[in-house]
Amino acid sequence: MKLEEDEILGQFFNTPEKRAKWMRRIVYIYLIWLIFLIVGLTIVLFYYLKL
Repeated sequence: MKLEEDEILGQFFNTPEKRAKWMRRIVYIYLIWLIFLIVGLTIVLFYYLKL
């Protein structure tokens, strides 16, 4: 099943422009999540090493 055919997500991905906009947003959200993950793991590591 394609995203364009989905009942809920189809309205966000039904045109190439909308699809490109949402894919760019998803990439940005993923990068922000990755930064928070790295920072969080670093904080936990420093906490357990008592630095």
